Amino acid sequence: MAVLSPETLMSVLGIDEKDLDCAGQKLHLDKVFRFLSSGYIGREKKLLPQYEEVSPVDGVYRLGPGAYKVRYREIVRVPPNAIALAIPRSTLLRSGVMLFTAVWDPGYFGRGEGLLVVYNPHGVEIEVGAQIAQLVYISMDRATSKLYRGTYLGENIGST
Repeated sequence: MAVLSPETLMSVLGIDEKDLDCAGQKLHLDKVFRFLSSGYIGREKKLLPQYEEVSPVDGVYRLGPGAYKVRYREIVRVPPNAIALAIPRSTLLRSGVMLFTAVWDPGYFGRGEGLLVVYNPHGVEIEVGAQIAQLVYISMDRATSKLYRGTYLGENIGST
């Protein structure tokens, strides 16, 4: 297994050079949502919480301590011979903020989401469109036929 280089991402996935960082695809903040209810994760079903979009003021999100669902600006395609992991920018960590994500499976296509947790007791300000993560693609030993076909395939594609 190896991390796919920016040059490979440009040639294989058609990602523009300006959208690449040193080791992966830049992920920028598109939207922020506040949790309004609890969720449920069972063996046979799941129920996602209700959310409310947070409005930026003058293009800046001013977030107090707590958990937020965030949506990335980029539409992502994970090839059948890779997985992807979103790694937070170190500036987030140095600001007392953490970004949590899950594995982006082979075959995933969509505008993904993550969990942003503000630990800084003074909060944080993040501009709309600021880079908050880097999506690193990791090559598997071969392409798989077990491509992602779950609930989130094609998520947030019709949204702006």
